[in-house]
Amino acid sequence: MSRSVARATAAVVTSLALLGLGAGVAQADPPSIWIIPGVDAGGLLSPTVGLPTAALNPVVGLLDALS
Repeated sequence: MSRSVARATAAVVTSLALLGLGAGVAQADPPSIWIIPGVDAGGLLSPTVGLPTAALNPVVGLLDALS
């Protein structure tokens, strides 16, 4: 009986640890932008990632108004 309780406890602890480690990956900020393998420029280039979307917002608004 105690062996099955120990296995169940180990399974619960392992699954909670894996869920805790997986949650941190989804929260990563800034995004990774790889120049070459091993060189991450995400901190430098992250402000420019949204630039095309921001530049096209007025055009999308105009097209929505015309349609």
